[in-house]
Amino acid sequence: MATKEIAGFEVNREVLLKALQRVQSIVDRKNTIPILSHLLIEADGNQLVFSATDLEVGIKCVYPGKISQPGRITVPAKSLYEIVKELPIDSNVKFKVFDNFWVELTAGKSLFKLVGQDSDEFPQLPQVVKEKSFNIPSENFIRMIDHTIFAVSNDQTRYDLSGVFLEQIKAKGKVYLRMVATDGHRLSMMDQEVEGLKDVHIDHGVILPKKGLFELKRVLSEEGSLSCCFMENNIVFWNPQKQTTLFMRLLDGDFPDYTPVIPKNNDRKIQIRRDQLLTSLKRISVLSAEHSRSVRFQFEKGKLCLSSSNPKLGEAKEDIDVDYVGDGIEIGFNAGYFLDVLNAMNQQEEVVLELTDVLSPSLIKGKDFDGSLNIVMPMQLGNETTY
Repeated sequence: MATKEIAGFEVNREVLLKALQRVQSIVDRKNTIPILSHLLIEADGNQLVFSATDLEVGIKCVYPGKISQPGRITVPAKSLYEIVKELPIDSNVKFKVFDNFWVELTAGKSLFKLVGQDSDEFPQLPQVVKEKSFNIPSENFIRMIDHTIFAVSNDQTRYDLSGVFLEQIKAKGKVYLRMVATDGHRLSMMDQEVEGLKDVHIDHGVILPKKGLFELKRVLSEEGSLSCCFMENNIVFWNPQKQTTLFMRLLDGDFPDYTPVIPKNNDRKIQIRRDQLLTSLKRISVLSAEHSRSVRFQFEKGKLCLSSSNPKLGEAKEDIDVDYVGDGIEIGFNAGYFLDVLNAMNQQEEVVLELTDVLSPSLIKGKDFDGSLNIVMPMQLGNETTY
């Protein structure tokens, strides 16, 4: 039985490649649902809409195309990407979609045929409700992500800690967005003032998936501003031109109350150059114990001595000048946790450590407060202390 063409369109290879690069990391190739390894292409008017989802994160990208016959089809995302990547630069790619869901691609003298699937099987992404949206500078939101995402728990049994907590707070007559992440051994938090939040009701907070935030950074970080809205159990972001829209399914569960963990009266305050502490800690941690990455911090008046020891590798020691006039204290920390924090604070020249004793939470923040703070639990006798 002869097949019938049900859709046809043409698109520049560079445009198509850019669209495919944006969706590749969202496509779920390991899922037991075959349609999730596919890309949905919708052709209508003078534009092509590319959509992909793994049911937790979804993306929709709009690009120009020459449409000869409107229609839609799902095609294997990886196979299409590998084909287009090898096509000649500046070539045009012509698509023909047939009623048996086969897709024919031609570019110059090359011809490819892919087995697609019925587009009706593709999961429907939420519809954006612009009336419920608010705007946030992209730079501010990305900074919040950078300052918290490294502290997300990798423990699959702690579903409530497997994402970043986002809530709306009010202080001194202003409205702020706050992001918080913790894995039980450390906590990172950042507040940013955002105009137009008065009608956004997230006072009790929501948990954003880690993968979705990584994708947001990857595809929308270069935009000047982001639009955002909450819809049932989803949060949606898009750029001003609405060329790219990113969907995240909010994580179920209640984020634990983190406020009691934040120390209020740490009496030892040490001021250190961030870059000096960062580079020294990198060197010393090379010889730290592999399982714990423990590094000893010994504070004395005007000096910090960093040291590490590994029976299989050796020992390391280095002194750093610091601004400190208190009593001496010796305390152990996971070097990896400290390095994550110092890397995230790359806009600070100097950082402040606030300590009480060898068992209590230690607070790290910038000398010039930027709305962020970090808490790292100390290590005692080779074991990490948890909240």
